[in-house]
Amino acid sequence: MEVRFLNPQEAVTYRDLRLQALRESPTAFASSYEQEVRLSLGDFAARLRPNDDSASGVFGAFNDRNHLTGMLGFSRETRLKRVHIGTLWSMYVLPEFRSQGVGARLLDSAIAHARLLDGLRQLTLSFTAGNVAAGALYRSRGFEPFGLAREAMCIDGNYFDEEYFVLYLTRDARPVNPFLRL
Repeated sequence: MEVRFLNPQEAVTYRDLRLQALRESPTAFASSYEQEVRLSLGDFAARLRPNDDSASGVFGAFNDRNHLTGMLGFSRETRLKRVHIGTLWSMYVLPEFRSQGVGARLLDSAIAHARLLDGLRQLTLSFTAGNVAAGALYRSRGFEPFGLAREAMCIDGNYFDEEYFVLYLTRDARPVNPFLRL
């Protein structure tokens, strides 16, 4: 399996996987199929290298037949006061490739990439509360919960909570809790 950043020339492949993800797992994404099916191919290509930023983009996992089987977005904050924060978004693995380590490889690649970026101290992500597999994967890589957004998403009149997790990339990045005295 190869994991690497997708490039704008792969926008068609990325769009196809993204639209399938939105149809198959609507509660896993803040966006919707109905919203994104109207986007141009150029819109999808722009996500693959936003603002020509080499630090941000979408990781793709390819099987031995060079078929895109999964994706994970990575972006680094650009505002000066938040440039130390990276965000992971839109993790998705095709159903027939789940439980084969694809998600873990995507996540490991994104973490390794983040560790190479000067000044990046933490990675954040969110996922639909109750997604046990996602929570277990993120915890296995050292992510820890830091928040819960109640009714963060509404789909067809049903509300879903979102869990927020963080991974501190350096020892000194972990905040000290002033209420804990050791």
